[in-house]
Amino acid sequence: MDERDAAIREKLNSIKDTSGEVKQLEEQGATVMKAAKVEISAALNKMKKETQVEVEVEEKLSEGRKKIEAVASLEKQNEETVKALDSQIVTLSQEIVNKVLSV
Repeated sequence: MDERDAAIREKLNSIKDTSGEVKQLEEQGATVMKAAKVEISAALNKMKKETQVEVEVEEKLSEGRKKIEAVASLEKQNEETVKALDSQIVTLSQEIVNKVLSV
């Protein structure tokens, strides 16, 4: 019986000893999780900022494209206006020459 009691006591003591280890491991795990959460939070904030910058850049690019299209349209209108004026100048010049020569 004494041997049995000694074996049981030994098992109980070993269980009690491991509970401290378990508690220490739990604390270490909690510390690691806390650090991981901080890192993840920082990474998410960085990604949000980068995404915001990308959105702003895309908006500016879109505005720039619209301005380029507007300028191209104005240049085309300018060319058409110059062509129309050129044909009117030719017509008016011919009329002036005809009037001057007929007098």
